Amino acid sequence: MTRHRSILARANDERGFTLFYMAVFLTLLCIFVGLAVDTGRAYVVQAQLSKAVDGAALGAARALNSGNPQTEAGTIYRANFPTSWMGTTSSTNPGDTGFYSMQTVTATGVNVVTVTASAVVPTTFMKLAGFNDLTVHATGEATRRMVDLSLIMDVSSSIGWKWPYVQQAAQAFVDSFSGTTDRVSLIFFGNGARVIDAMPSGRGFDKARVMADIPGTLPGGSTAMVQGLYRGWDELRTVPAGQQSSLRVIVLFTDGCSNSVPGIYPESAPGVARGLRTWDFPDNGADPDGQTHADPQIDGLYDTVTGTAAPGASLPGASQTACGCSPGGKWCCNNVMPQAPWLPTQAYISNSRSTGILTNFPLLTASLNVNGVAQSTRRPMTGTPSGGRYPAKVTNINNAARNLVEIIANEARADSSGDYPIRIYTIGMGELVTYLLGSIQEPGSQILQRIANDPASPDFNSAQLEGRYYFAATADDVGPAFQALQAQIIRLTK
Repeated sequence: MTRHRSILARANDERGFTLFYMAVFLTLLCIFVGLAVDTGRAYVVQAQLSKAVDGAALGAARALNSGNPQTEAGTIYRANFPTSWMGTTSSTNPGDTGFYSMQTVTATGVNVVTVTASAVVPTTFMKLAGFNDLTVHATGEATRRMVDLSLIMDVSSSIGWKWPYVQQAAQAFVDSFSGTTDRVSLIFFGNGARVIDAMPSGRGFDKARVMADIPGTLPGGSTAMVQGLYRGWDELRTVPAGQQSSLRVIVLFTDGCSNSVPGIYPESAPGVARGLRTWDFPDNGADPDGQTHADPQIDGLYDTVTGTAAPGASLPGASQTACGCSPGGKWCCNNVMPQAPWLPTQAYISNSRSTGILTNFPLLTASLNVNGVAQSTRRPMTGTPSGGRYPAKVTNINNAARNLVEIIANEARADSSGDYPIRIYTIGMGELVTYLLGSIQEPGSQILQRIANDPASPDFNSAQLEGRYYFAATADDVGPAFQALQAQIIRLTK
């Protein structure tokens, strides 16, 4: 009997221990299941929070160009992570200290935007273990390269009634950059080339002033593109080494082709740089604005900055004797202007602001190609030279003006003196850039592609940074062309 009770007692004790262990096990199982459920929920919340701050950081980086980046970050963050999302009891408010920060790293030429947020996730099963909630954190970071940009604008008379469209598009383009961290210079070229707003040496630029300096009235003149492109390159170089932005850009807008050769013409102005130009030729019967000519005029000796012409420096095409050459016009004549009978041996551009920039350039080179043929062969200087100087006749002026703008573009892209290489973009507007003009009957669009080093050009140089040529067929297309270019630059800043 005693033995039987002992066995029953032992069995009861074992059942007691089993129940105890089962209770402990079930409790732990609930805690672990709860931990899995609650942490899984917290993981989902954190994943969404990470998505929200990443998007906010990217949006803010894009908005550094214009608008309010912190407001943009807050809008994108709340759109992706609304208040009480997935039952969260609280989350970072976009106005909280520490939500948004931006650091400018001058040494690397970038802006770094950081967005940080947290959210509190209430628990369910983990309350059994005394954990009433979980806090998750996420940080998003985005970088935007800072920009140094020279905006070079053709203000020649041929733009005419289209100028208000150009003005509006250019102002919107300037407005898209950050007045705090980017730099923008503004250059006009007509008979000469003037720096309207110099490149700031410090970080940022006066956006309102640059926009206001693009006037409502067209300044007018010819197409001294050589000087204009040179000035834009020179302005980029004025930013001190170690302070330059990592994206250095030249943007050239025009409605035509380079037609002026700057240099020293000693017969009229010894030691003074002036530009000699010719009108566009031959005549294109479809030209609605009368900008092409069967008998182009030679004129100029324009001051390379002010554009002021030397008195009497003009050889009207109508007064030239017919030469009887194809295509029947007088553009192939050997007539020259008495004040400038010879082209200089080299082009010369004065009034540079940067240290060490080239000032003399050959009128042609064999190292660059024009549709696969050496430039010096495709656009040669002809006639009997005197002292190394070729006659300043229509065809030589035209060839030299086009050669030079490509030579200077190549020098700018190859310039290794800065912290970062230079990239060039071009915009051509209207019919004039599509006509077959000049000594070799070529469209200006092909020259603009070479200036930009556009991959679409047969003369693309893969050893240099590529740019793009944008075509605005009509005045209405100018705004979209600038917008497409701005979007391309923004992509490069990321």
